[in-house]
Amino acid sequence: MHTRVIGAILKKDVHGLLPMILLAFVVFFIQPVIAGMDLDSASDFWITLQGNFYWLGYGIALLLLISVLQLDPADSLNHDWLTRPVTRTDWLMAKLLFLLVTIYAPVVLARLVLNLGNDYGLLRTLGYALTIENPAALLPVPLIFSVALMTPTLRRFLLVSVLIFMVFLGPAWDVSRPLFDLLGIDLGTDYDGLMWLQALPLVVWGCAAAGLIYWLRYARRQSGRAWLVLGCCVALYFLTVFTPPSLYGWDQAIAIHRAFLNRDLPDENVLDEAVSLKHDSACFAAARLDSLASDPVLSQAGLYEDIVERAGPGALVFATPVSNREILVDWFAADAAGQEVPVAWAVDRIRVQGRFSADSLEQDVALIPANRSLNRYDPVSAADTHYWLIPGTAVEALANDPTTRLTLDFDLGLLDPDAYRLPTDGQRHEIPELGSCRAETDLNANQIEIDCVKNGTQPALVAAQLIGIDSSRVYSRFRPTYKADWLETLSRKHYRMTIDSPTLTDSSAIMLTAFNARRIVHRQLVTQGLFGDLPAVCPLQESETHDAIEQSTWSDKSPHEISSVAVEQGVRLEVLDWRQHNPADAPTLVLLHGLGATAHSFDELAPRLAEKYNVVAITRRGIGGSSAPDHGYDIARLSQDVLQVLATLQIEQPVLVGHSIAGEELSYLGARFPERFAGLVYLDAAYDRTAGFSHHYRELSVSLPEAPPIRPAETRSYAAFLDYSRRLGRARTIPEGEILASYDLVSGSIRHNPLYLDAVMMGLQAPDYRHITIPALGIYAVPVSPEALMEPWYDQDDPEVKAAVTELYTMERQQKLAQMARFDSEIPDSKALALDNANHWIFVSHEAEVLAAIDRFMSGLMP
Repeated sequence: MHTRVIGAILKKDVHGLLPMILLAFVVFFIQPVIAGMDLDSASDFWITLQGNFYWLGYGIALLLLISVLQLDPADSLNHDWLTRPVTRTDWLMAKLLFLLVTIYAPVVLARLVLNLGNDYGLLRTLGYALTIENPAALLPVPLIFSVALMTPTLRRFLLVSVLIFMVFLGPAWDVSRPLFDLLGIDLGTDYDGLMWLQALPLVVWGCAAAGLIYWLRYARRQSGRAWLVLGCCVALYFLTVFTPPSLYGWDQAIAIHRAFLNRDLPDENVLDEAVSLKHDSACFAAARLDSLASDPVLSQAGLYEDIVERAGPGALVFATPVSNREILVDWFAADAAGQEVPVAWAVDRIRVQGRFSADSLEQDVALIPANRSLNRYDPVSAADTHYWLIPGTAVEALANDPTTRLTLDFDLGLLDPDAYRLPTDGQRHEIPELGSCRAETDLNANQIEIDCVKNGTQPALVAAQLIGIDSSRVYSRFRPTYKADWLETLSRKHYRMTIDSPTLTDSSAIMLTAFNARRIVHRQLVTQGLFGDLPAVCPLQESETHDAIEQSTWSDKSPHEISSVAVEQGVRLEVLDWRQHNPADAPTLVLLHGLGATAHSFDELAPRLAEKYNVVAITRRGIGGSSAPDHGYDIARLSQDVLQVLATLQIEQPVLVGHSIAGEELSYLGARFPERFAGLVYLDAAYDRTAGFSHHYRELSVSLPEAPPIRPAETRSYAAFLDYSRRLGRARTIPEGEILASYDLVSGSIRHNPLYLDAVMMGLQAPDYRHITIPALGIYAVPVSPEALMEPWYDQDDPEVKAAVTELYTMERQQKLAQMARFDSEIPDSKALALDNANHWIFVSHEAEVLAAIDRFMSGLMP
């Protein structure tokens, strides 16, 4: 009997809504097809249609829901076309069955048909079809269901819906704004990855209200009470979306997540201590509001009008660049040979607060955060810059109080990476934690398209990158999510990412990383003064004056000529030439710089060498004044660049002199083209870098304090920069021209794109010393005691620092002596020279010794 009644109601509803059902079926079937189409080259109309077609289907589904409920209002259960009463259970089951048949079934069928052609396999295809793609879209459904129960016609439904919509717009109205401010309700409070906590009450309120309204309206015939329940439901929805901080705010959200994430495991204290933050600037860039446009750092603050009004007249804006030291890492096998690359744990800046305190103040001055941070679309990057406004009423008091302190409070999410290799063969592969994944290289677009589909529990964040090139990394979303695993049991997530410039390195496989939330920790950074230190060290700088001083007092004074030499189509290399005053038959030295430097690093050494030899230096591609193509960073291609420059300049049989990473090119050219060169000179460069240092060596290195950042006064001239070098315990420093070529004097950051530096590192090869048949000189910087590695900014009395330095000294000395022995034994005509306690910039710290060694080597080459 119940089955016949349910079937009869279902048949009646299908007949009554057949045109809409057919339209819905077409839309539901087309939607996954359109969503999967590649429309990058299509018109804006088609791209917009693709982005909004999902919501068209969503709207039709809601319209079906509303219409089927309104076909049988409450009175029809006693007076309908069946001529006898219908039980509420039969009616409800018929309506739910209608929604299942007309909405859910077509969507599942469409997904099933479409995904059968995607190589998922039958079981996985069925699983993908049955799961929910966008659970958040279901949040308003209980409220819409309730309104549909209360309104017998579509016109009334629209009227009630508009009224509810106006309620949710209330906080944005100027008229009602004071009332909501009084209640502490803030429009647009965004808890980012923590917002799922607000979704749970919405589901509870909505489902409870829908059930109660159904019971009151259809079982008890109490419409007045049903309207009251609907009003209460709307109020609860509103308070859940726009929650007063006194009920639920950042503090409560973070505390709840910390409670279920921070488990008491043996290594948890170690994880907490491994999260280390530091200021990247000795002094913070600061300016008055009326001069922001001229400041290259502060102009990115994006201050909205309401923020400026809150700060008041006389307010100051300043920037706090902060980075986390990547202490925690996992290791990933980069190739079949076993070379490993570190994969750093990610640190998500969930919330940052700033405040000033001083002895003269009765209470702390809370800073007003700007509307965005510098890396707002890359929240788990190692560095970020936040912008703050100091209220105008507090500026004078803070500036005149020597006890002023800035405190930045960070609530941070610690994400544990699990890295996996995915071939770029266009085939689907099962990846743990990420489901069925496919990566395919599009050579025409010079991109790799990644597509992953995963049912059930999802990672907090997913990333894809070229192996070993962290700067190529792209993320699946802007922010990690900290959603509880059980909430994702029936969900499905489709990850699509695009990696650019796969030709940088071997891209036959890429690295996929699933980041999982492990901890939420709190950190504080406290500094003296307004802008990072006392006013004597960090005064308020007027940007235009500061920039003018920098531009007028820095210059490249080395007596070289600069030219640009083509090495392939569209690629030219910067060449520095000091051959102006030497005879053409004088021996020629060709200088190659280290990683992250340019040919200008030899601006002081080269003129000394040019007193006896013809000297030329080349800047590697991707660096400084040379072209930066998206290919050609393997050692074979870089070595061909050197040969092409020599051919263009008509240089025959020079001596190659290379510093640091340039030893790779020296070894490659010396082994494969010995007839083109007279000899090789390695300046702390002759190493097999494919072996690398141990994991423990890296752990010890990052545990030591970093060098203090440069102060603004120390960037005003090269003479002032020498003061900074002496403060670091360096008697000499890199040339002025190299600083101009490699560093931004305003921000202090390195100019070179890390993308190309990483590409060079991934193109390394083990040196083939046995096939180098020409004379070779290897000059090594070798420490002779732990004190040589004890930097002036280390705490000399800290036992942990002493122990780390001693262990590093032992490992580094053993490694260098072993590399020297290999160099000396495998190259037939070689000499290895150790310079005690020299630093890596060996030709800067020990210039006289390096010049003397080169002269002796050159004398041995001459007849």
